[in-house]
Amino acid sequence: MIKNLNKLIYLTFYEKLLLLFPVILILRPVVINIYLILLTFILIYEFFKNRYVYIFKEIWVLSFVLFILYTIFRGFFATEPFLAVSSGISLIRFLSFSLFIFLCIPTAKNLDLILKFLIFILILLCLDTLIQYFFFKDIFGFPIIESNSRLSGPFGRHAIIWAYLSYISIPLLFYYFSNFKKLNFYKKLLLFFIYFLLFIIIALTGERLALIIFFFSSLIIFFFNFRLKNFFKLTILICIILPIIYYSSLSFNNRINQFYSTIKNISSSPWGRLYQSSYLVFKSNIFFGVGLKNYSIVCDTKIIDPLKHIEHMPQFCSTHPHHLYLEILSESGILGFLILFFTFGNFFTLLVKKIKKLKSNKVYIKYKGLLYGNILILLIYFWPIKTSGRFFTTWNGSFFWFNLGMILLITKDFYKIKNK
Repeated sequence: MIKNLNKLIYLTFYEKLLLLFPVILILRPVVINIYLILLTFILIYEFFKNRYVYIFKEIWVLSFVLFILYTIFRGFFATEPFLAVSSGISLIRFLSFSLFIFLCIPTAKNLDLILKFLIFILILLCLDTLIQYFFFKDIFGFPIIESNSRLSGPFGRHAIIWAYLSYISIPLLFYYFSNFKKLNFYKKLLLFFIYFLLFIIIALTGERLALIIFFFSSLIIFFFNFRLKNFFKLTILICIILPIIYYSSLSFNNRINQFYSTIKNISSSPWGRLYQSSYLVFKSNIFFGVGLKNYSIVCDTKIIDPLKHIEHMPQFCSTHPHHLYLEILSESGILGFLILFFTFGNFFTLLVKKIKKLKSNKVYIKYKGLLYGNILILLIYFWPIKTSGRFFTTWNGSFFWFNLGMILLITKDFYKIKNK
């Protein structure tokens, strides 16, 4: 590991900037925004220097630019126009992040070093969170969140360690398990140690969604990379470990029980209440929405809670709908939803064409597992029955656009083939 870390000094300046991403994510949103804005300015410089005009031949890029312009224009007529317009403008940094990875990282030849660094960061965070579980404080002095006994690791009062571990690790695990046969015995043991360390830490956080995502992603990874016999062995092993964690961790036990109760009474649950309020906000402006980040404002001031006469009901409004599709529909309306649907529909259509043309490409063959892992993360974001953070916020959105950028980088040779 130390030898690989020493090799990092030979990365290009832009590769080192990309390497900062997993570290930057641990810091506050303002630092992440400064990082994304810096990458945006670098992209603009490189765009004009190297005349990367061909990127605007991509329909999905033009379509997302249209969505940005639409949200900015819609924002002028929102209840809080400054919030809506500034949120629309800030979407530029997400597209820039993906295009920076695609255009400014010359090749995928140093990707192995970057992936090993990511693994190193994941191990450190897992160990830090494990220390917090046993000693009630992590190495930085952050305590367990007292209100609900949730682990947060180095994220302090924000219980988001599960998202970090899940969204960063799934593509890495897909990649390393796809090369499982090429590993020696000790590296195979290390890989399984890292996998089960991640699995246990995510389970101990008590986040139901995280566990579901990681569990089913694991099944997909094992199904594609192991024979059926070994796939069933690993699945059974996971299913044995889960009850052990359930009965040994009070936090995990309580949150699983709460999840079961929520499913049984979804309409009167916190999620059901938020979904209902989101739908009513959407109905207030079906075609154009209420403007980015205006859901909570409109919900609080203009939407009447139909169950306000019933005591002890969960809150009706929140900072956001906690559901991707309801967020897009309520804040950008049917028109914005259709533009985004077309954007990512076109992206995935183009991606299928790329994969077909790159089947014999060396970069594709080497990083095929990573590519499928990146695709899996994007599909997880679009999974319609899960709760979600704000899609258009810095921390949550960064994972999505990072994985999209990695997909573009791995399939970069497609453009060389196309331009021949």
